[in-house]
Amino acid sequence: MAIWQYRLILLPEDELGGMFPILPKSILREIAEDRVWWSGRQPQAGFEAQIDAILPPMESWSQSMRMWGQLHGNDAYVIYQDEDLAKVVEISFRIDARDISPELVHELCALARRLGCVFLTHKYEILLPSETDVLNAIGSSTAKSFVDDPITTLKNLDTTKIEISLHPPEDG
Repeated sequence: MAIWQYRLILLPEDELGGMFPILPKSILREIAEDRVWWSGRQPQAGFEAQIDAILPPMESWSQSMRMWGQLHGNDAYVIYQDEDLAKVVEISFRIDARDISPELVHELCALARRLGCVFLTHKYEILLPSETDVLNAIGSSTAKSFVDDPITTLKNLDTTKIEISLHPPEDG
């Protein structure tokens, strides 16, 4: 993922509802990353065609993944359990903060609503599929900050968090 891309992962809202009595503003990293969000249910048949209408298909580097859009631009991917492409594991979009398209955000929010989903950000925040909320989140993101002022953004990155994510501490 390029630093100027803002990632949004689709999560089934009912899966979150089963875990939390009220939709949280954010979730713990461990919950976000360890849970297979689509294990309880699968998106409606033909959802990939809905993504086709938003972004053009592109060649995938994996047999268990479908991809759309442009490399390092606006893109989408669906990860499946295996090469049969029958069971979805993750549906994710990356928005290019160099040229934010309100129309693309509108289409992604409409898709999320049709699929009964909310968005999960890279900071583990939960966003309702509202164009205003998504555009505001992108506008205040590191991706947008980098586009506006790359040197200051890079200087202000928390290198401790980067180091931990590149080399997580070993258990034990």
